[in-house]
Amino acid sequence: MADRLIIDFDGARCSFDTADVVGVVETQRSFIPGRAGFVTGIISLRGEPVAVVDLRKALGHAPMKKSGEGQGRVVVVGRKNRVLGFDVGSATVSFLWESPAADGEARAQGDDVAARPVDWGRIFDETAGLLSMDGS
Repeated sequence: MADRLIIDFDGARCSFDTADVVGVVETQRSFIPGRAGFVTGIISLRGEPVAVVDLRKALGHAPMKKSGEGQGRVVVVGRKNRVLGFDVGSATVSFLWESPAADGEARAQGDDVAARPVDWGRIFDETAGLLSMDGS
């Protein structure tokens, strides 16, 4: 398993492959009127629009208390022409450069809490579907 970006929130831990991480940015979010599902807004990254989703809600946890417009920390991931932002709110963000555990999940040395890999490609597809339905 490759190096990982780890996000800790609400007693849960998830991770992204660092090869997919475009950046972690403190940025101004813009509200999308009539948004659906876990889509929370849109940001501009290097002059390009990036849809932003609530990471907690996308993973089946309770949504963040604060969403919509305002400052926020967003983990942006992408590959080729697929880019998506994950609003992580005040969650702890760190990197894991060590070897993975035998079960394939990322663990810091001496840490027995696994970091579940995020299938961001699936979430990207769901987000694209939600946004295209919003325009119907």
